[in-house]
Amino acid sequence: MSSTFTITRDQVIQLALRKLGVLDLGETPDTVSITNASFSLNLFIKQMATQGLKLWKINNIVLPLVTNQTKYTIGPPIDGPVDLDTDKPLKVIQAWLRNTSVTPNIDIPLMALSQQEYNTLGSKFSTGVANSYYYQVRNKIGELYVYLTPDSGTAEDYEVYLTVQQPMDDLNKAQEIPDFPNEWMNTLVWNLADQLAIEYSVPANHRQEIAQRAKMYRDELTDWDVEVTSTYFQPNMRMLNTYGNVS
Repeated sequence: MSSTFTITRDQVIQLALRKLGVLDLGETPDTVSITNASFSLNLFIKQMATQGLKLWKINNIVLPLVTNQTKYTIGPPIDGPVDLDTDKPLKVIQAWLRNTSVTPNIDIPLMALSQQEYNTLGSKFSTGVANSYYYQVRNKIGELYVYLTPDSGTAEDYEVYLTVQQPMDDLNKAQEIPDFPNEWMNTLVWNLADQLAIEYSVPANHRQEIAQRAKMYRDELTDWDVEVTSTYFQPNMRMLNTYGNVS
């Protein structure tokens, strides 16, 4: 027995076309149909990155610090060199400094800043041990700003650890397996069918049923794909003014 059943990109496409009624059992789609469906599938996968956390794409990455450097670029080196060559983080969920000069290493939490909070900092280039960060997503890369700017001692002794959500991998080859847990494969099939239904002039009643199933399967998995531990809330003391009132 096993629990590792999965399907490839072209099998997702074949099953989706069968849901649409444009392929009979045993038939395989032609090259043009595969190319067209592959575009739609990759577009849908890109969109899915914005819905839910996608827990399997949350990873820890390590950013080395550089003396007197405030801004760090993170992502693939498409348009030039970057400070950390990896998939562009869609979100930074958590960050901390790790002091590697002592044994055992000591971790120090970094406080996340909004753009407004970072913009209003007095001296962004004051040097010392960082205590906060601001992350901005760009088109192809992400930009991380640390505050304080690391001095030589900080750059030598500390590294920044980031817990980030990264994008799903593209599907460019026939035998590639989608970058989703096996539980998501049926959702990919039905949602690809939904994406292609208008192109294949599927009758309205059939198209409506496909759309309903696609949404149902997607919602079920999006609701399931959540953290299982408790979440706690507390007041953000940075938003209090000098009189103790919320500004």
